[in-house]
Amino acid sequence: MKSFIYILIMLFVGLVGFTSCDDRRKGAEIKKTGNTALDQLNVLIEKDSTDHVLYFERAKLYYENGYYDGAIEDMEKAIKIDSLQADYYHLLSDSYLDYLKSKEALLTMEKCIRTFPKRIPSLLKMSEMQLILKQYDNSLQTCSNILTINPQNAEAYFMMGMNLRSVGDIERAKTAFRKATELDPELTDAWIILGQLFEDEKNPIAIEYYDAAINVDRNNPVPWHSKAYYLQNNGQIDEALKIYQSIVLIDKNYIDAYLNSGILFMSLDSMQRAFESFDIMCKVKPQLYLSYYYRGLASEALNNLEAAKEDYNTSIKLNINFAKARKAVSDLEEKMSDKTS
Repeated sequence: MKSFIYILIMLFVGLVGFTSCDDRRKGAEIKKTGNTALDQLNVLIEKDSTDHVLYFERAKLYYENGYYDGAIEDMEKAIKIDSLQADYYHLLSDSYLDYLKSKEALLTMEKCIRTFPKRIPSLLKMSEMQLILKQYDNSLQTCSNILTINPQNAEAYFMMGMNLRSVGDIERAKTAFRKATELDPELTDAWIILGQLFEDEKNPIAIEYYDAAINVDRNNPVPWHSKAYYLQNNGQIDEALKIYQSIVLIDKNYIDAYLNSGILFMSLDSMQRAFESFDIMCKVKPQLYLSYYYRGLASEALNNLEAAKEDYNTSIKLNINFAKARKAVSDLEEKMSDKTS
């Protein structure tokens, strides 16, 4: 009965095929889940329950599919068998964190650091964990520990910049990010954040940092988007639109390019082109409530009122708390009522 209830719970949360197979009765046939990789791992673990690598591989599969209970259970088993694999602590910590168990995530990384006190990837992960949990002083101290081991570690300076930015120490943050890019010019995120910091100060040098990020990785849509958004906010609409159109050639699923293009077309009173941008959004990401809301706005501007109403209602179905769509429906119904009266 316990196993039956457990399976029902997994079905309910949409994790069919990712239930644990460890509680099978001895000698019972291993049920197939429909996931080839998982089925193979289940068979191998059944044959050898002492192989920590198999638990690690299955935990990764569970984690990727959002089944954190299974990932945590497998990683605890893996670490119990072999406690000298740093990556095991990393995955266990990530599983706890994504499962909203931040205390356990932090304790796991602290245990990892006690085991590997000078392992820089683990120290960097600890610093990141502390940053996420807003333990800024602790995170900065961890960065200092890294730089004691390796004074030329660019990622430590990057993490230092992230912490300083979070506490509002912008000038020191800039210094840290610049140092990070000096040590590793390919740190795209550092270039982008520097651009954002100068953009916040309305300093036009921001564009140079966005260009630097683009030059590092021209096929990465994020720095292109940062530059386009800067241009958009500074009245260079045509230039921004050209970049957004280029972004979707790099990544046809990059939603923000369609969204921002549509908003800009609306500002130019080009409603048909705005509608086309939002329509693509709806097709690319049909579960995104904003897509339907904006397509509804464009349809309403084009006087396609029934289509607009349908989109507003779809937006509400996808996000019942979306007040803008509710107001849009109310206003539209009033408009339609006035027309018929």
